[in-house]
Amino acid sequence: MEGNGPGQFKDLVDTLEDLSETIRHVGIVACDFDDQSQDVLNTKINDMVKGLKKLNDLKDNFQQVQVPYEVLSYIDQGRNPQLYTKDCLERAKLKNVEVKDKINSLQAFRDTLAKELTVPRDT
Repeated sequence: MEGNGPGQFKDLVDTLEDLSETIRHVGIVACDFDDQSQDVLNTKINDMVKGLKKLNDLKDNFQQVQVPYEVLSYIDQGRNPQLYTKDCLERAKLKNVEVKDKINSLQAFRDTLAKELTVPRDT
């Protein structure tokens, strides 16, 4: 098994696009089916089977690829999976602001506590 380089992802994308286009053609031919389109339909179905075989052959190159569950949820919801990264960055930014505020509050408390502990009291 080779490493997962950009070329392997390009092969996968190209194969998926070709397969998608072939399936679309099968649907078109099947919708407008008549006796003369049988040979075309057979050819398109054979092309679809070849595309599925090629896709099956490519799967071994991606055994180590892990896709976050949230990305799959985005796809299931009809959302663009590329928005997942943007949303993650926005959540991280908000969390960063929250943590920064907590740090500032704790530093102010530390400074106040240190000042109160070092000031001699008249009692």
